Amino acid sequence: MLEKTLAEVPPRIALVGRRNEVSALADALANRQSRLIAGPNGIGKTRLIQEALAISRQPYVSVSGPDVLHRLLVELAQGLRCRSERFDELRQATTIHLKPLVLNKLSEDPCCVVIEDIEDVEPRMYRFLQKLYYVPCSCLIVTSRSPGRLGHLQKLLWDPGMQLVVPPLTHAESLELFENAGRLYELNQLDLDEFRHKVLRAARGNPGQILGMCRLAAQPQYRVGRHIKFVPLRIDVMSALV
Repeated sequence: MLEKTLAEVPPRIALVGRRNEVSALADALANRQSRLIAGPNGIGKTRLIQEALAISRQPYVSVSGPDVLHRLLVELAQGLRCRSERFDELRQATTIHLKPLVLNKLSEDPCCVVIEDIEDVEPRMYRFLQKLYYVPCSCLIVTSRSPGRLGHLQKLLWDPGMQLVVPPLTHAESLELFENAGRLYELNQLDLDEFRHKVLRAARGNPGQILGMCRLAAQPQYRVGRHIKFVPLRIDVMSALV
């Protein structure tokens, strides 16, 4: 059993407006095909991967925001359970030792490697990921805010056929998500007409922003009677998504 870092508890709100993207990614995962999932923060890249993994039932290991090669290798080694040592002990291993450890483990037990929020990949990390990319029966799933932010990794995931750019929700989909979130967070006792309009206009189809604003609206510090204090709520949501 692989150790996973993606959230394993299914989100409580049904996924809205992502049927085609989930289907396309699930097919790619089932065939162990590498993909780049691109889109701004809050657009739903992680949720998309969660849904596709649940459908494809592929084994996977996940790392979020690796900034240097050594950290990436340590977390992959831990997730793949390459050795029985604790995380602190793996951290003391050298990069030269960890690279073949991870690649050999993937060759023995292929899986999908998910690397989230990766940017400005430097040459050393690129060369390792290039080797990982070509491990038979494994695949690489990468998320980034845009293909242009990948650094050297753009040379590996350059093909548009390997890229899935997650679009904003339509107005109807955004409205459906807002209503679902309103029920979940029990906002019906509040003045929602003005708040709904402001949320949908500000979010511009970004589901993470819609959910974040609805979640904060349920907290008493953002309310005066039935009125929701939109400006501080909006600032806090955007700060969290930076």
